[in-house]
Amino acid sequence: MANILIYSNNPQLTAQWTHALIAEYNVSMLHSIRSEYTADAVIFDAKKLDDDASLLTVFANKKVRFLVMGCDWPEHKQIEVLINGAAGYCEQSEASELLTRAVACILAGDIWIRRALVPKVIGVLTSTRRTQLTPSTVDTELKLKQLASLSAREVEVADMIRQGESNKRIAFAMNISERTVKAHLSSIFRKLNVDDRLRLALLLKEIDQYQRGML
Repeated sequence: MANILIYSNNPQLTAQWTHALIAEYNVSMLHSIRSEYTADAVIFDAKKLDDDASLLTVFANKKVRFLVMGCDWPEHKQIEVLINGAAGYCEQSEASELLTRAVACILAGDIWIRRALVPKVIGVLTSTRRTQLTPSTVDTELKLKQLASLSAREVEVADMIRQGESNKRIAFAMNISERTVKAHLSSIFRKLNVDDRLRLALLLKEIDQYQRGML
């Protein structure tokens, strides 16, 4: 059973989220996000970020999946947490209905965001990469070689990830199980040396731009 920590100062929200998750997960409170802790996922109250924006740095921890819970957060803030490493964003008003699904989603290595935000997140990541890298420092030949190592089915899965499709929709479109989709993704991540589907989509966009002479 996965270990879920809740990081919030709001006892009402903490009780609500605990109630939604306790039947399927080990749930407990996290009192200090900057201290040592062990968890599979952290439910992160967005109010914490509103009070201290420097907490964005904690999302760089690759050993933990973070789901940020906000109240009518604007798109730019949702995008900001995702590009900093969070695995998803969910509205507090939707928690009772969707929290269990959202947690299962991020624990499976997926990203929990509105599909419409995917291209915007990738766009921001691409712009950031361009300011950090020049064509001479981008090893595009290695990227192309890695891409060529994918099987035909893996290429198909990767292309659907670039379009922002969920594992469920990919499984339906390819007439395979979601478990098989996850297996393909694990193989793709390993071969292309990326951590998650957003970084995969970013890599594919960079390769596409290079091939079209934009990098």
